[in-house]
Amino acid sequence: MKVEYRDALANMPEEKGEPIRSRIDIGGISSEMVGSSDQFERVRDYLLARIRGLSFIVVKNWIFVIGMAGVGKTTLAKKVFEDPMIQRHFELRAWVKVGRKCESNETLRCILAQVDPNTRDQMLTQGEDGDDDFEKLVGVLEEILKDKKCLIVMDDVWGWDRRLMDRLRELNVGILLTSRLRFDKEPPSFEKMLEEILFRRMICGHKGSPLEVVGLLSDEESKKLLGEKVFGEEGFPPHLEKLGEKIAKKCEGLPLMIVKVSELLSEKDKTPEFWTEVAERQHNPMFEDAYDQISEVLFPSYDYLPQYLKMLFLYLGAFPPYSNIDITNIFNLMNAEGFVQSIGTQKDFTIEYIGKKLLTQYHLMLIESGGGSMFTAGKFRVHSCWQHLCRKEASKIKFLHVLQSWDNVMKDQRRLGAHCNTLFAFKQVSDSVSDCASTIRSLLFLGPYHRFPVSIPAKDYKLLWVLDALRVRFYHVPLEILKLVCLKYLSLTCNNEIPISVSNLFQLQTLIIGQHMKIKKRGCDSYVPVEIWNMQELQHIGIRGRDLPTPNSDATLDKLTCLRGVSVKSCTREILKRIPNLNEIRIGMEFKPYGDDDDLCNAMSGLGYISEELQNLESLSYWVVNPDMQHVCMVPLEMFPSSLRYLRLSGLGCPWEYLNHIGPLLPILFTLSLESYAFRGPEWDIESKCFLNLVTLIIEDTDLVELRAQHGSLQKLEMLSIQHCYKFKQLDWTRDPSTATMLTIELVDCSPSVISSPMQLHGAGFKVHLHTSYLDEKS
Repeated sequence: MKVEYRDALANMPEEKGEPIRSRIDIGGISSEMVGSSDQFERVRDYLLARIRGLSFIVVKNWIFVIGMAGVGKTTLAKKVFEDPMIQRHFELRAWVKVGRKCESNETLRCILAQVDPNTRDQMLTQGEDGDDDFEKLVGVLEEILKDKKCLIVMDDVWGWDRRLMDRLRELNVGILLTSRLRFDKEPPSFEKMLEEILFRRMICGHKGSPLEVVGLLSDEESKKLLGEKVFGEEGFPPHLEKLGEKIAKKCEGLPLMIVKVSELLSEKDKTPEFWTEVAERQHNPMFEDAYDQISEVLFPSYDYLPQYLKMLFLYLGAFPPYSNIDITNIFNLMNAEGFVQSIGTQKDFTIEYIGKKLLTQYHLMLIESGGGSMFTAGKFRVHSCWQHLCRKEASKIKFLHVLQSWDNVMKDQRRLGAHCNTLFAFKQVSDSVSDCASTIRSLLFLGPYHRFPVSIPAKDYKLLWVLDALRVRFYHVPLEILKLVCLKYLSLTCNNEIPISVSNLFQLQTLIIGQHMKIKKRGCDSYVPVEIWNMQELQHIGIRGRDLPTPNSDATLDKLTCLRGVSVKSCTREILKRIPNLNEIRIGMEFKPYGDDDDLCNAMSGLGYISEELQNLESLSYWVVNPDMQHVCMVPLEMFPSSLRYLRLSGLGCPWEYLNHIGPLLPILFTLSLESYAFRGPEWDIESKCFLNLVTLIIEDTDLVELRAQHGSLQKLEMLSIQHCYKFKQLDWTRDPSTATMLTIELVDCSPSVISSPMQLHGAGFKVHLHTSYLDEKS
């Protein structure tokens, strides 16, 4: 596959109808921008050698503008190119649209044709040159640029030509590059800076990083652009303003999409009735037309992907537009389909790897920080225009078909999904499924959660590997599902007990059983069948509201790496030692209103075996459901193995001093998240040598008033977020001056007095962000 991919790239046809002369023609490119004025000024100021708080990645005399296709990179570049200050500063300017197959010699000829008008015709009509002519062209350019300032814009760059870039750098010209890709072969200085920055941006949604990617427009900017394109400078008339705002929001901030929708709206009746249909209907024909028309611009980004990422990206088309996507779920689905095994080991194909590739290298995924915070977990999604392209391409090649109507043709499809789960209940759909039942690999119920049961067409799914029905409620687990012995992934929602026959699914890798309602009977605990210990292929178990039973044999689940939704009853020594390779565990604890302290102590006693039995545990989440501040959930220190890299605690109500005892036990902890009064009290005095390798600390919803970090504590901390701590007033921090990393502190909805209170920050660099929703200001 790798060889075929490289051959395909080498022989990829250039854009249709793209003569060489058009590479330097920028007459049809608009330089009108909405938003991004700060970005424009930063790029211009850098090129004019007046850097003021520059937040672009800069390598010597180059500046990179990267982002998703259609986001406005070329528009930004042209505005800079035509700016009067730029024109006065640079005596010579050249614009080259590089594209996917522009060779070094051709690029040089395009540059020479613009900086030396006398050779323009010769350069543009000259045939293909050999390698021997490269030095000649560079020599001519060097002679022309002697003692002159020159700006070169290289637009739509798809590959890194080291030979060309090194020679241009030697000529000391200003270079502005735009690209929808992040390259793998950039100079070491560029690469080193990107690695850390991009990873943090992907994991944390950190918008304050030094990498300035051209982003999507805000809702207000989108509304302004759409209104001006349809109605001129006056914008929307009053009777269409609210509808226009909804339509603009459906464009999700992509300028290319907004412009195309505005063109189609301008051709239609401007009546509230028509605009209401466009604004409210999910699969509106006008939006479908807009998606189809911009697909020509978007498709090369998909076409450029390696084959294994194409499969993943097409899978993303199964999800409804405007919805968040669980990357862990995607990984489990891909694993069940066999795609992970086909491209390498699981160690190589991780969640972080997926995010880095599609989010930061190819700009095909979006991320939003959670809860208004820069540092909390981000929400991944795919722009609706990309999802349309995915659905169309996937259906065409018989990879995946998303049902949008009862009369869809689905013959020979391998995977079926629906954004409206009830579609599968239609007789016509059920009959059509018969045409491909024997070849279907996956059934994906990905529409909004349906509180009433939806029947699954009872067919002979001989090769069904994946059944994702978590968003469908079942009164009972259907017995016909438990006969699908090829299943590797099963998720559904059901309050009743899981039948013993679930063990018939001996190839199952992922088992997720959700709850419709949390109803508990006094004295009645819920467990999965003990036969689950016979399911040796299980890797991921999510059984919220249920627990693992104590095995009645010496069976083990050696492949199990993730266990979610269980209580402390699943943490007995007998159980933990049967799942020795667990990498992640999420434990919930709920106080019984009729229980007593002895019951609580007995229930929590098994937590002490975690560090002893789970030697590979990297991620631990423990939360108290509906915490009662009259109880203190003092978890044992033995609960925390030294292998932990991620720890999330919620609702414990422990004193802050106890956290100082936990810190030294976790030498490699990377992220610590404390939520909902996990610890309480007015002061936390972080002792020296505590959490030495912690990078991210999140404190949310506590009664903390003052935080003091002693010298020598939190030495590698880079991100501190204190959220919704309405009593918090004071931060006293001393850091070692030798600390190389900048510490970014975020205060979200803390006490109003924290704004006027002086922060006692000493030592290495600090950056403080304040966000207060009640004052509606950020700083």
